[in-house]
Amino acid sequence: MTEYRIDDLARQAGTTTRNVRVYQENGLLPRPQRRGRVAIYTDRHLRQLQAIIRLLGEGFTVKHILKFLTGLQRGDGLVEVLDLADLGELVTAPWSHPVTKTMTHEQLEARLGRLDGPLLQRLITSAVIETTDVSDVYRVTDTDQIEDLATLFSRGMPLTAMLQTVTAVDKKLDEAAGLLTRSGHAEVVRQRGPGWLPAKDDEFAWAADLVDAMRRVARRSAHASLDRALDAAVRAELRQYRQRSDEHEAVSTHPE
Repeated sequence: MTEYRIDDLARQAGTTTRNVRVYQENGLLPRPQRRGRVAIYTDRHLRQLQAIIRLLGEGFTVKHILKFLTGLQRGDGLVEVLDLADLGELVTAPWSHPVTKTMTHEQLEARLGRLDGPLLQRLITSAVIETTDVSDVYRVTDTDQIEDLATLFSRGMPLTAMLQTVTAVDKKLDEAAGLLTRSGHAEVVRQRGPGWLPAKDDEFAWAADLVDAMRRVARRSAHASLDRALDAAVRAELRQYRQRSDEHEAVSTHPE
């Protein structure tokens, strides 16, 4: 687990140390660990801080957020039902659980081939890696993704082509995720009315159940749709390849 001092925490979250202290004083952030006179924050603080910033940016007030958090803490067994520990988990709990690690420039090149400045920047822009405070050391955001890229590279596929494909697929998936999220929001509005916020335990449980159901349906639908689309795309590509091959063979056999 990554540890942060307050300056590092604020910088990672894109806010100020003053805001961190204000959120903490208002009960939105748990107290840090203490090592002598040094306050130590963790990834949990970072996730919750990012959630607070996101909610504030979407028009929620500190009072709204505190009401969310108080409701979660008050509900007997509710946090366990939600499988959430705090407001940060409520908003930003990931659907996937990628394993991260740091790798040097040399280690990355051993997996992906030569990485010049522009190619490294492409990896950063594509969120495959992140910079760290140490020169030539990067944080890999998902080790499985690096291994997948390395597998394709070992089969002769250029990294630039892979990143181009990843970027295009990510864009389509972002659009699909936005559509699903808007659909979930529309259902909340339909059932509860515009501007509704959960305030009671049963309302938190209802909202959590809806989100959980949406996640399950989205995963299964996405996997099934992608499998069908890949099958169809591969068949279409093979037909075109065979047609081009037949045409080339015909020209070679019967030149004009």
